[in-house]
Amino acid sequence: MNPIDEFIILLNKRLVNNFNEIEEKIQNNFILFLVILFIFIIGNIILYKLMKKSLLKIIELEVEKNQYQLQKIFQQSRLAQMGEMISMIAHQWRQPLASLSSIAGTLSMDIMMDEYKKEFFQEKLESIGEISQHLSSTINDFRDFYKPDKNKVTAKFEEIVRKSLTILKGTLINDNIEIIEKYNSEQEIGLYDSEMIQVVLNILKNAQDNFKEKDIKNPYIKITTENKIISICDNGGGIPEDIIEKIFDPYFSTKDEKDGTGLGLYMSKTIIEDHHNGKLSVQNTDDGVCFIIELGITSEENSDKSH
Repeated sequence: MNPIDEFIILLNKRLVNNFNEIEEKIQNNFILFLVILFIFIIGNIILYKLMKKSLLKIIELEVEKNQYQLQKIFQQSRLAQMGEMISMIAHQWRQPLASLSSIAGTLSMDIMMDEYKKEFFQEKLESIGEISQHLSSTINDFRDFYKPDKNKVTAKFEEIVRKSLTILKGTLINDNIEIIEKYNSEQEIGLYDSEMIQVVLNILKNAQDNFKEKDIKNPYIKITTENKIISICDNGGGIPEDIIEKIFDPYFSTKDEKDGTGLGLYMSKTIIEDHHNGKLSVQNTDDGVCFIIELGITSEENSDKSH
């Protein structure tokens, strides 16, 4: 064998040995790589679960916090409206109490002057009974309004509107505000009646306050029901376009700070959309504004109308 052949054979052996060493190192490194990759994947899975648990806890705490804030806002709104309600009742009671006082004075004078007449006395007693019944009815409306709703009741929109007007009518008449009622819905709907009354009262009271602030001549409020829709419109001049999208925000008010909390319409929207799966919207008209209450719409429809 010549030296060249020996050199080639030796070179081949060295190459084979080097290749085997390289192959062994690659195999060892690949196994190490797989081990590291496995540890990395397991570590990320554990980290993901820990982060998920932490995020869920944070979300749970935020939900509880938001629910507490919502309950607090709801209570503030109810307390503010309670003050208004007491003022309404005081106004509604003023005339009936004056009538009772007048009847009592008349009967007392007749007895003192010995001019007692049975028919006249009976007539006045009936009047006293009617007035007392009216006062009792007012108290019942007040009590029902602030009684927490635990279960839905079945009622027509007309009943809700009439109950709301019974509470507010005295002050509306005193302010010479015409009420136009048009009821086209005979359908009964499942709802929380005191909450719905609160919504209607909020809208009516806002219209009344707006009439006073702007000194509107010949003010009127038109209430229309159609299927599952109530529209409450007025001729109070409308809402400026630059703020109309904000009126449902919490603590936003177009009134003076001393006259408004900015919670009424926010709570009204919450009641309609969260408690009744409905929609409360507003739009300007030629001479005023219309609030539209829709009940019984699907979540998809509700979402579409929000855009």
